[in-house]
Amino acid sequence: MIPARRKLLVGAVIIVAGLAFAAYHGARSSMVYYLTTTEFALRPELRAARVRIAGRVVEGSVAKADGESRFAITDGTTRFNVRFRGPLPDLFAEGKDVLVEGRLDGDGILRASQVISTHPVEYKEKHPER
Repeated sequence: MIPARRKLLVGAVIIVAGLAFAAYHGARSSMVYYLTTTEFALRPELRAARVRIAGRVVEGSVAKADGESRFAITDGTTRFNVRFRGPLPDLFAEGKDVLVEGRLDGDGILRASQVISTHPVEYKEKHPER
């Protein structure tokens, strides 16, 4: 006969292990790699993974057709073509920095599920004379 204390301890261990597994699995499934275009190109093991890539929108690369936006991003060294279906952020423009989240398809095109505009961290006062 197993004492009640031991049963309680085994039950508590099982519950804690289950919660730890659920937390780990949830955190792992929501993780997204954040890379530059060159870092992504150098990590072939991430080709099938969902990634978030930082880059600058290449001048003259933006085209829109049939509800899909096509553009290229680069970090100055490596370039990736991107396709995105949906509204682009208001601050999206050629020559501006963006974060693109998505997966690379078999054609080498990054299919974006999200495009986020970013801006430089520097702050410039609009009216320095004030």
